[in-house]
Order: sequence, then structure tokens, then C-alpha cells
Amino acid sequence: MLDYFRQGAQSKFAKIILALIIVPFALWGVESYIRNPSASDEVAIVAGHKISTLEFNQAVKENLDQLRAQYGASFDVTIAENPEFRKTVLDGLVNQRLLLADAQRVGMTVSDKVLADRIGAIPAFQDNGKFSKTRYEGLIRQQGYTPSGFEARMRQDMILQAYQQAVTGAPLVARSSTDALIRLSEQSREISVVNYAPEQFSGQARIDDAAIKAYYDSHKQEFTVPDQVRLEYLVLSAAELAGQITVAEDEIKSYYDEHTAQYKQSEERRASHILIAVPATAAEADKKAALAKAEDLLKQAKQSPQKFAALAEKNSQDPGSASKGGDLGFFGRGAMVKSFDDAVFQMEKDEIRGPVQSDFGYHIIQLSDIKPEKVKTQVESAPEIAAELRKQKAARKFTETAEGFSNTVYEQSASLKPAADAYKLTIKQSPWLTRQGGAVPELSNEKLLAAVFSDEVLKNKRNTEAVEVAPNTLVAARLLELKPSVLRPLADVSTDISKRLARQEGGKLAIKQGREQLEKITKGAVPADITWSPPQQVSRQQPGVLGAEALEAAFKASTKALPAYIGAENPQGGYTLMKISKLTDGAPTDEAKKRVFADRLKSVAAQSEFAALLASLRASAVVTVKKDLLEKKER
Repeated sequence: MLDYFRQGAQSKFAKIILALIIVPFALWGVESYIRNPSASDEVAIVAGHKISTLEFNQAVKENLDQLRAQYGASFDVTIAENPEFRKTVLDGLVNQRLLLADAQRVGMTVSDKVLADRIGAIPAFQDNGKFSKTRYEGLIRQQGYTPSGFEARMRQDMILQAYQQAVTGAPLVARSSTDALIRLSEQSREISVVNYAPEQFSGQARIDDAAIKAYYDSHKQEFTVPDQVRLEYLVLSAAELAGQITVAEDEIKSYYDEHTAQYKQSEERRASHILIAVPATAAEADKKAALAKAEDLLKQAKQSPQKFAALAEKNSQDPGSASKGGDLGFFGRGAMVKSFDDAVFQMEKDEIRGPVQSDFGYHIIQLSDIKPEKVKTQVESAPEIAAELRKQKAARKFTETAEGFSNTVYEQSASLKPAADAYKLTIKQSPWLTRQGGAVPELSNEKLLAAVFSDEVLKNKRNTEAVEVAPNTLVAARLLELKPSVLRPLADVSTDISKRLARQEGGKLAIKQGREQLEKITKGAVPADITWSPPQQVSRQQPGVLGAEALEAAFKASTKALPAYIGAENPQGGYTLMKISKLTDGAPTDEAKKRVFADRLKSVAAQSEFAALLASLRASAVVTVKKDLLEKKER
């Protein structure tokens, strides 16, 4: 179990991503750094303050980017056209306007020094641990900001952060409330169930042709095969360009000479050990007993070094290495805890040493092999260096050629061949794609798909623009073949519709049966034909066979008299009838658990206070929404 000994010395390089704003108010405040829209160019007016269409569209885009990052390829970009989604985005902007106005009303500000300290502390803006003005200005300009605009946005976000903390504060929670929450939250109930599934009743459904036709007519979208296209396309990327680049021997030699330290392989040692575990906090008597056992094992190991593995397998209390005869494999300096590390790197090959004390106990160590420090030669390093140099050159070449590539596919839009010839690229062909993309990841980019399905491509047969689908990757495409959307004939789908309707009817009959059985039980007559499942203990944390709806119903049911009966419809269709025969409250005895639940209550109380404040602000503010502009889609 190397986790016993491995230290965190092998740190991972963190990828610094410029997160401009980390609080949930990041989507607004843009009027301080963008052009002022015209008087009619606003989606809403909140207490006299405008929310521009530009600001709203930016908020929509940022929300879409977050959802796309969360759901990946399964994300449906058409949600941007959903009125509810757009309204939700606008509601967030309205709330943020109201909160900032109230924060400013009560005099909350952020001084220039505090703002400067916050910006200076952002790692992305630092060079060798110190704030770099050049780096700062370069990074924010990459994101489309000016320094004054970025600082205005940061100031507003800091005000809102402080405001929210002041409002929510740290609500007091009574101990009795915490205890009650633990009892209820961790309560378990002994439940037996009977499931009435749609499949049990679907055979009773009578589905005629008229019903099938009616379903077909009202659900034509379900049976419509969407537009499909086949494309030819070009990919200009650093990876593609790397294949065109050669690296000379003198370049490899120069790089090797400048980076020799990079190719040094430090000394590594291979050791096995026997651990007699005893915590650093153990009683002295326990430590003495462990030490005595370790000394005895050391004696045995030195008498018969060839039996070290057998001794470790039988006696070591490190479960990760005991089964391997105590073998820890090769490791370098600093990989193990200090006392163990120091001992191993002082030993001679085949030496046995101990007991060596660490925080985990006492170790008997056998050093089995040594790999001395080695510097890879230029010849050995050449493939790795060549690959790195190609990568660097390709990145520079991409930067140099990206604009020319984009101009070529745009200016000579009747064909991709001029761009392919100019930049030595291969024209590729795609499988069939829909508006949601397909099997080729580089063709599933939202912006590229929007261009592909535009009139410019479908009707005018022009190239798309060069679209950046990933860092250092541009794709341009044109139409090869189009399959317009088509409604599948009723004859092709009638069987599937019949099965679907039969299951729907079966679900209704299952629910009807379950409700009738529950009604009989509540009237005091438990039907003889009910066969309950064996009882099982369920809780909110361990629901067993119960779905979310059934579990919620089970824990809402009154248990004043047992057995108690309750039922719930299932989202998949059908009905679950439940008998509750016993309940056991959670025990609020664990102090750590009490702290966790107290924190939960504080969080709920804080959220309630914040929600109440928002409701009050909205009730007292005049909010005007221009629905026609709200519903316009950004093209």
C-alpha cells in the first residue's frame, strides 16, 4: 500500500485557466466596457436601468457554454431557442441588477487598493509569483476586455459577493432542530411492495387504426427523419501541420545542449519492507511491543536474507505490498516518507536494515537493486526532441497561416481545393450528419453546424467560413450531398405506435388497479390476492428497490398507526403499492454528524433569507420586458 509512504512531493502542474469571474453574478455589468446600445436596443428595463440585447445575448451564450461543458456531446444547442430558457437567463440578469442597486443603496463599495490586491492575487496575471502588468493586459484583451472594463466588472462582482455574504451571514440553528433533522433524515422504514407494471395490463388494451392514425398525426415530429448532409472539409490544425515539418540534426543538437538537465534520470532504488504498524499516537506499551516484534523479524531476516519475501508476506501489515513479498518497486528520492527515504538511500545493495520508525510504525527494509543516475544521450533523446520541435514549429506555423487559410476559403468559396493546394491539406469526406452533429468530433461544433445548415451552404453551395472548433484547429466545409427531412410513412411506424399506445393504456390500467387496491386497504379490507415482497429496510440514503417518487411517498406517509399503506405512480408507467411495517429514527449521537447537519440547516436558512430578499426587491421594483426582443434569436 504505497499510499502509506508516498508523499505529495510529485506535484502536478496546474493548468491555469483565466476564470474572469467566479461568482454567480458574472453575466452582467457589461455596460461599463461595451458600446452604449441605442435607446431601443434593450430587452428589459429594471428600475430605470437597461439590460441591452447585446448583454442578454452574451448571457445566453455564456449559459450555453456552461451547459455544453457539463453535458458534452449530448447537449442540444437548440435549447437557446426555448422561451423558458431565455426567460430564465433574463430573470438572472434582472435579479443581479436589483441586488447591485440595493448594495449600492446601502453604501457598499470596493476601494481601488482592495480591487488592485484582488487582481494582483490572480495566478494567471502573475509571472514568477509577481503581478505582471503586461501579462494582465494581454490576457484580458484576449477575452475582449479593456483594463477599465475588466476592473469595473471585477469591482461589481466583489460588491455583490460581499453583499450576499452580508445578507446570508451565519444564521443561528437550534441544537434541537439539528437533532430533529438527523432523526428524520436518517430514519429508516421497513417496507414491502407490490408493483403493478404496464406490461401486466398492456394485453388488455384495444388499439384500433384510428387511434394509431391520431397519434401519428399529432406526433409527426417524432417520425420525421431530420435533414442530413454529407460534407467535404478541410482541417487546418497544429497537429495536421506537424506532419509537414522536418527537423534538422543541428536543431536537435542545439535543443539537447540547452535542455540537458531535462534528460537526466535521477537515481532510483528498489526496496522491500516489512511493516509492523503502530500509530504515532499509540500508547508507549504498544510502541514497545511493536518495536520488539520488528527487532525479532530483523534478526530472522538477517539470518536468512533469502526468506525476506516469505517473512514479509506472513508478517507485514502493509496490505498493498505484503502479498508481493514486501516489494515496493523502484522509486526515486523524495517518493517515500523521510525516515524511510533516508534509510533506503544510505543502504548498500542487498543490505537489510531496521527497525526504521515512521508515522506508520516500524519497517524492516531490504534494498534489492539500484539504478544509478543516468543522462540520456542525444541519440536516445532525438525522437522525443524532434517531436517537441515539430510541435513548436507547427504551433507557430498555424498562427502564421490561420488568417490566410480563413481568407482563402472565404474568398474562393466555390471550392475547397485552392485552400487545400495552398496549405498542402487533404480534403476529407464526412459520413451523414444532422444538425446535432455525428460521429466526427471536429464536425460536431455548434458554430460549424450552424454554418453548414445555412442557406449559404445548402442553397448557394458555398464554403463555410473557417471555424475554430478547438484550440489551434480550424475547419472549413462545403456540401457534397443533402437529404432533406422526410416524414416516415404511417405504414412503417404503425407497429411501433401500436406497442407504444398499448403500453400507455397498460400503464393507466396498472395505476387504476394500484389505486383500487390502496382504496380497499384504507377501508379496512386488505385484498387476499396481494402478494407483498419480503420486507426491506429503506432510507433516504439507501432507497433499495424504490424509485424517487415511491421513496418520497413512503417517507411522507403518516406512520401514526402501523402497518401504514401508501402508493405512488412510477415515471416509467405503472404503480407501486407499499406497506410500511416499522420505522427507526436516526440517532443524533455523532458530533461530527451533528456539525454536518447544522451546516445544512444554516445553508437552507441562508438561502431562504436570500430568496426572501430577492422577492422583496422584485416586488418593489418596476421591471419592463420587451418580449419581442427577448424572443429574437441571435443569428
